[in-house]
Amino acid sequence: MKFQTTKNDFLNAVLTANKAIGLRASSFILGGVMLDLQESLIVYSTDLETSIKCEAKVKVLEKGKTVVPSKILINILKSLEESKVELELDKETNRVKIICGEALFSLNTMSIEEYPDFPEIKRENPLKIELKKFKNLLSKVQKAASLDESRGVLTGVLMEMEGGLMSMAATDSYRLALIKEKLSAGSQNIKVVIPTKVLDSIIKSEHDKGDVEIYLEENQISFCLAVEKEGENIIVSRLLSGKFPEYKQLIPKSLKHNIVVDKEKMLEVVKRISSISQDNIPIKLTFDKGKATVSMDIKEVGSSSEDFDVSYGEERIEIAFNPEFLLDGINIMDDRSIILSIEEPLKPIIITSEKNKELIYLLMPVRVSQQ
Repeated sequence: MKFQTTKNDFLNAVLTANKAIGLRASSFILGGVMLDLQESLIVYSTDLETSIKCEAKVKVLEKGKTVVPSKILINILKSLEESKVELELDKETNRVKIICGEALFSLNTMSIEEYPDFPEIKRENPLKIELKKFKNLLSKVQKAASLDESRGVLTGVLMEMEGGLMSMAATDSYRLALIKEKLSAGSQNIKVVIPTKVLDSIIKSEHDKGDVEIYLEENQISFCLAVEKEGENIIVSRLLSGKFPEYKQLIPKSLKHNIVVDKEKMLEVVKRISSISQDNIPIKLTFDKGKATVSMDIKEVGSSSEDFDVSYGEERIEIAFNPEFLLDGINIMDDRSIILSIEEPLKPIIITSEKNKELIYLLMPVRVSQQ
């Protein structure tokens, strides 16, 4: 095999495919990426749960395929200046030569026979959605998923489709993020839980033009992204098994106090006051007679507090939260004004934006000891 391309085009393709490789590959061969050179260059990787295939336009000089260590290949490409890169497989030594300017690398390859095949996809009954919109929906809920791998289904995002309405929800049992979006296409009913690792690779993709086609099969979901001037990126993943919590029962129909605050002002104050935070010490919000007070008190460090004006004249409320979770909830809101809906200090609150009621962030308060 032999091809020529630019350093950046090659590096971008390898970086995209590399997102399927975990920090610690379960076997040596899974630390590699497959380079399959036919009419174009296909780069793909897998950890057996998730597989990513990325197409790159190159000048094909001789077709072929090989497997190379992903981390080393990325390090080599990152070290090069932007220029023409040539890669050639020496069949006698089973090494690939990478040439860029005066730089020459000779890299051992890995066993093609041991490398897993890319999963087959049945391209039937696609759900099609604008990629930019899909990435935005994912970004609103993804952070609420659990990072604890032992919690199974909670490490994923629930995607539901019913009557043209798409819903996405994620929870780690301390908070819940939910967003709904009416789609013009797609009447099929869907209810699946997708690993956040897969969705993260879509969110962080540099591409946001065109559509993403979603294909569902038994225990498998595939995302096909048409990439301008390059071809197609495909992400295939196993679905998470288990029963996702009945989150709709957790969302109250109405709450006693609805406090409208300026999103940017609250974000700024919470960030500033929590700058002394250690180990997610709770941050306290107090609402009383047109004023909100954000405060934090850490015996070993010190204290911080700041006031700002709000339109609120009801009973005094004191409520505390994990500062990181609170910031995540404020951040995902798009409007200038957000609403904090509160029942009482130890019951969940709901954060919504004033205009978009289809995005909900439910957050559990934290009990704090009385001073």
